[in-house]
Amino acid sequence: MEAIFDLFQGLERMSPGSRETTEKAFELLSHGRTVASIVEFGCGRGIATLPLAEISSAAITAVDNYLSFLQQLEERAAEQGLTPQISVAQRSMDQPWPDDSKFDVIWCEGAVYNIGLPQALELWQPLVSSPGAIGVSDLVWLTEKPDAEVAAFWQSQGVSLRSHEESKMLFASHGWKLMDSFLLPDRDWQNYYQPLSQRLSNWISDYPQKEEAQQVASLFAEEMRIYERFGHQYGYVFYLAEKQGS
Repeated sequence: MEAIFDLFQGLERMSPGSRETTEKAFELLSHGRTVASIVEFGCGRGIATLPLAEISSAAITAVDNYLSFLQQLEERAAEQGLTPQISVAQRSMDQPWPDDSKFDVIWCEGAVYNIGLPQALELWQPLVSSPGAIGVSDLVWLTEKPDAEVAAFWQSQGVSLRSHEESKMLFASHGWKLMDSFLLPDRDWQNYYQPLSQRLSNWISDYPQKEEAQQVASLFAEEMRIYERFGHQYGYVFYLAEKQGS
């Protein structure tokens, strides 16, 4: 895990996405809705945090496990004059919050797999004010019968994929009313994989534990090969939902 953390220190993105996707999702979610506060889980160095601050007037609480990422986010926010809008919190996604903690919007791009969508929808529901909403992207199957090779790969990574329809039903069963959803385009995957591929070669030679670095590099090379061959069978879908009863 330390090696993976070191690898991503030199990268902007840690999952597929784009500014255009963040803006599209927020526009769909915020239409006709007052958004004065946002909590973002798995913020990293702020690849979505900063655009959210720029296109809204919301106070944003950016949450991540890694202090280094949060410090870099604070530096970038200061450079862009966004410090008044953004505060950071070093904590786990599933860590309890004080009972009076409430936000207009919960946001999570490409990171909900850390605790799983079902647990996230249940744990985060009490954090949303009424009315309130959630925007979250998650990896799902786009076919009813994925090839055995791609299914085995994601299973080996401990990532449990469900179908798009199954994910939609999860929202209703956990107190959310799904408003909209859309599939992230291939461009968003390339925004992630191209810089990762370029960084890997230099990183392997620089990282002190060569054997560990090679194992990590092989893992990501296999992930990129799987996407190139089977990317039409799975993808990230952005889900936008409001708290039931809102």
